[in-house]
Amino acid sequence: MKPKTKTILFILLSFILGILCGWFAQDRVFIKAEHTPPDFQKMLTERLHLDERQIAQVDSILDARKKQIDVHRNQMLAMRDTTRIEIRKVLNADQTKVFDEIIQEMNVHDAKKWKHDSPKK
Repeated sequence: MKPKTKTILFILLSFILGILCGWFAQDRVFIKAEHTPPDFQKMLTERLHLDERQIAQVDSILDARKKQIDVHRNQMLAMRDTTRIEIRKVLNADQTKVFDEIIQEMNVHDAKKWKHDSPKK
């Protein structure tokens, strides 16, 4: 097997393993979309018996963190898109069609997970 072929296979296998690891870890590591800050804030208010001043402070903290998370999420999406472009460059026409189908499946899954419109390809 040629070194170039081995390299391409290694990259594809790494990508596939990354997808599988992410898929298995999503429920164990990542916060689920239904645990939105208002739900978290409501739970804290009820269980900790927060007063109005504390509720306002907690809201402020959660809003600040949400903005930070959004920035990092946008950076991750940009890296994901760049990675997909780089992978697409090494594929032949038939592989590109299958790859596009895989990406579409992933976009549908992500849209359901995050409960928003499907991300860009």
